[in-house]
Amino acid sequence: MITPHRLKLLRTALKTACRASLLVLAAPCSFLSTVYAQSSGTQNLTADPIPLHPMTQVDEKEHLGYFGDPYPVHVAPWTAPFLPQYFSGTTEELMTCERPIKPGCFETSPVTVKIADGLEAKAKDANNEFFDKINRNIYQTDDGHWNMAVTLYLRKTSAPKTSLVGSWTVIAHAHPETEDTITTPTSWIVDKILIGSVEEPAKANYDGKYFEDDRKLYLIYSKREVGTVHDGIVAQALTSPTDLDSTSPVWLLAPSTTDGGFNSEYFHINWAEGGPNADFKLIETGNITKIAGKYVMAYSTGDYQQLDYKTGIAYSDTLLPKEGEMYRRILQPDTDGVWGKPGHPEVRYLLQSDKEAWPNYVGTQVFAPGVPSVVEEPNGEYFLYFDGFLPSNAPPATSAPKTSFEATYRRPFYVPLSVRVPFNGCVEAATDEELASWITVRNK
Repeated sequence: MITPHRLKLLRTALKTACRASLLVLAAPCSFLSTVYAQSSGTQNLTADPIPLHPMTQVDEKEHLGYFGDPYPVHVAPWTAPFLPQYFSGTTEELMTCERPIKPGCFETSPVTVKIADGLEAKAKDANNEFFDKINRNIYQTDDGHWNMAVTLYLRKTSAPKTSLVGSWTVIAHAHPETEDTITTPTSWIVDKILIGSVEEPAKANYDGKYFEDDRKLYLIYSKREVGTVHDGIVAQALTSPTDLDSTSPVWLLAPSTTDGGFNSEYFHINWAEGGPNADFKLIETGNITKIAGKYVMAYSTGDYQQLDYKTGIAYSDTLLPKEGEMYRRILQPDTDGVWGKPGHPEVRYLLQSDKEAWPNYVGTQVFAPGVPSVVEEPNGEYFLYFDGFLPSNAPPATSAPKTSFEATYRRPFYVPLSVRVPFNGCVEAATDEELASWITVRNK
């Protein structure tokens, strides 16, 4: 039902959109165009420092302002022009900034998530228990209803309480305690398991997030490839925020195995030391934005507590790739063998702190830049949001492998972007050089 207040907001939004919009009709895929979804500014194509900005005001002494896994809260299009920019995530807080976006503008407020008694009882009946929550990803569907996809940790009741050994994760739906609200709710109740089981362990199944495309709702999440030790990103079609449809999840992006794959996608601590986990690879946190008719996935690969955690961009002409295909990474020849295979193609990341001799190295400014998202402001400006460690404030972890950083010291950052994704043309026909120019850090 459209209330008078909502109708007034909708009319204002439509007037604003009509004044600001330019309709461009897309040409066939084979014709590359010079018409772009474009933000202003010059591209940062050198090794100069990037314009790195803090999202929050961090108080190191009081340990305030840190934030893990920042996820942009999607709001209904008719409310977007009037609401602040929100972020939720693994940290039990909501970050809020009244526009315009500026350094340190995000303030935090607590977010509470309770598990319904029935789910707690179901886990207990199987001799299991919930013990942690991550990825509190909040989403307002286009009809105005609020939903959360949250990842829950489980373990056997007999399992040790001091480690993650024997634990697993599931993705659940949560609803707000108070539904009738325009601003983002901060009190939630978990009511249904979407992916995974409270009875039987399974690998991966985490970081669920909703995405709507052409009036169809999907759940994007991390999943283990069958028969491998690789985690990738899939899309599961839904009939509602609480119900999966009958189709299987579709793979969007996973670690490559072609010609030996990419060394940059290994968990480097495992790869270097060998052992049972030496072949483990990970692609996660796939946040998708639609720009100029293209689907832009900002993703992470590596270990989030290590220097090898990186931010990549992959593209697709459709939300669900053609059968047998995935989102397209940006590649370039590794002529000097920076990643260990001279002449072998490797991924060109948007931000990385792993290899100084590889493009877009930012290790002097931030460690482990990951969990990225590309977000457009109402004025057409684009920002890349992500988290990472400030080199001067990245103490070693006490309960993780050597060279790891303490997870609670991750900070949220943003950088301005230059976006030149062509309306005409397509991902399939573009060269890697063209793809690399579509989204770059804006030197401003």
